[in-house]
Amino acid sequence: TTCWILYITNAINYLDNADGIAIMTSATTSAIFLLIAILNGQQLVSMLAAAVLGASLGFARYNLPLPRSTIFMGDSGSLFLGYLIAILGIKIRIPTNAPQITWLVPIIVLGLPIFDTAMVFVSRTRRRVSFFRGGVDHTTHRLARLGMDRLSVALAVSLISGALGLVAIFVTQA
Repeated sequence: TTCWILYITNAINYLDNADGIAIMTSATTSAIFLLIAILNGQQLVSMLAAAVLGASLGFARYNLPLPRSTIFMGDSGSLFLGYLIAILGIKIRIPTNAPQITWLVPIIVLGLPIFDTAMVFVSRTRRRVSFFRGGVDHTTHRLARLGMDRLSVALAVSLISGALGLVAIFVTQA
């Protein structure tokens, strides 16, 4: 549990490397957790997910590059969002499914932050670069190098998280 909280908290923090990325990931994943909690009758978890979703959407208005952002989140905001999302992943329950399946659901929902952090860690370890130093080897930077503008990258990240969330919802219903 401690490793999960630390990993997800820092994964969301590491995604805060461009305008709108961490907040759109937080909004999308909290919306997916909200839907899963409602489908499984978890009222308290759904209220927490709705609060995170509302706060994320309210902040996204100022953090998305439309045409430029006016507020930057910083480490305190992204670490707090990461912590709340990690807690949502822990608290979500699917009583109608087998435990062997249900532990996969938060991992699938948070697939993008998990993948991005692991990819950066492996990439920097191979190149013998410190993991604690900033770089341009995140998934978002790679999407930007493909020619996407900052808003398109933020929306693409949200779309990827949404697609993974739909897979997770399918797993909960399977």
